[in-house]
Amino acid sequence: MTGLYLKETAKLFDIVDLTICCSLYKICNGNQFEHMKGTDFVDFMNLKEVSRPVVVRHRENSRVCYLLYVVSKEIMNESLAKEWIQHMLEQCKISPGYYKSHYRDALNPGTGETNAQFVKAIEKAIEKAKSVK
Repeated sequence: MTGLYLKETAKLFDIVDLTICCSLYKICNGNQFEHMKGTDFVDFMNLKEVSRPVVVRHRENSRVCYLLYVVSKEIMNESLAKEWIQHMLEQCKISPGYYKSHYRDALNPGTGETNAQFVKAIEKAIEKAKSVK
């Protein structure tokens, strides 16, 4: 599957479920990402055009990597999920090497209460979104 194919596919349907996007927006807006409109967050998560570039906040790359990892698990097709991660990393200006080294950092014991709270909030948001479907 090529990057062009995924971008074209994203024009036709949402890659990430709307309820998941909305739940995650409440957690990540202004925290992991600079403030953005909800519609921009949904479009960003679905590889669509946004009104202004998405900016990862200072010192949040590791949590964003974890977020992308968890969300990718909700995408039905595994090869589509891997390609989605690549595109999201480009948009977030995070290198694939950094992602590979840090996507599970938030899960490591001893990484701090802030990471533990973030992981718990993300898991709860996704479970809540899945229960609404």
